[in-house]
Amino acid sequence: MSVEGVDYTTPERPTVASLKAAGKVFACRYGGPGGAWKHIDLAEVRELTAAGIAIVANAEGTADGLLGGRAAGVAWATSAADHFRALGMPSDRPIYFSVDFDTTSGDWAVLDAAFDGIASVIGRDRTGVYGEYSIVRHLAGNGRARWFWQTYAWSGGQWYPGNHIEQYRNGVSLGGGTVDLNRAEPADYGQWGVDEMSVETDQKISDLHYAMFKNDTNDRPLGSQSRDAKNTLATVAQIQAEQKVLAEKVDQILVAIEELAARIGPLPANVIITGGELQLGPAE
Repeated sequence: MSVEGVDYTTPERPTVASLKAAGKVFACRYGGPGGAWKHIDLAEVRELTAAGIAIVANAEGTADGLLGGRAAGVAWATSAADHFRALGMPSDRPIYFSVDFDTTSGDWAVLDAAFDGIASVIGRDRTGVYGEYSIVRHLAGNGRARWFWQTYAWSGGQWYPGNHIEQYRNGVSLGGGTVDLNRAEPADYGQWGVDEMSVETDQKISDLHYAMFKNDTNDRPLGSQSRDAKNTLATVAQIQAEQKVLAEKVDQILVAIEELAARIGPLPANVIITGGELQLGPAE
C-alpha cells in the first residue's frame, strides 16, 4: 500500500497543519545547491517532525546543472550533505539529486560522470536520482544510483518498477502554497525525522569535529571531511550506547545488593544505599 507525500519549492509554502489534514506523511525538501529560498531549515524540520511528517532529502541547483559532469556532482553532493547534516539527518539516509529535464541518450555519459562525483562524496548507497523514466532506468541499470524518485513528466506514461517515490501531479494548491503530489510504495523510501535534542547534539558534535580537523583539510582527499564527520558521529553514538548499557548494569547491581541486604539483615553502619547510590562511610 502506498503512502502520500508532497514536494514544494516556492516561498509560499503549505502549512504543516494542511499537509497533515490532507493525509500527507512525507515531504521531499531541498537543501544544498541552489537558492536558499527553496531550502528546508531547522524550524521547518522541527515543525514537520512534530506533526509526524517525515522528510526526504533532495538537491537541485538548476534543472540541468548536473550536465556539468563530475565536478557538478561533487559540488552538489558536498553542499547537500553539509546542509542536511546540519539539520540532523541521519548519516545513512539518501539524498535524491535532480535531473529535472527531458534527457536523451546523448546526455547520459556526462550524467554518469556527475553521479560518480556524487557517490565519491556521500557513497553509492546514499545516492538517489530524481528524474524522468529514461534517466531513472539508465542509472538503475548501471548501478550509479540506488534510490529512485521518478516524475511523470517526460515519461510517456511509463513507470520504472524499482521506484521508491513517484511524482504523479504538479502544481496543486494546498494550505496557502503550491505542491507536487507524490506516492511512495516501499516501507523505506529514504525518509527520516529528528527531534530537537538530536539536531542540537549532532550540530555540536559536528562543530567539535570541525574544530579538531579544520587545519588538516588541505591534505585530505575531496569528500573525506564528510566521511570523518560521519565517523565522529558514529563513535560518539557508540560511546553513548555503551554508557547506557553500563548504567543499566550498575542499576542491576545496586538492586541485587539491596535484595541481598534484605535477606542477610542490616548492612554495616558505614554502608549506605541512598537514591540508587552505594556509599561507604567511615568505619565505626
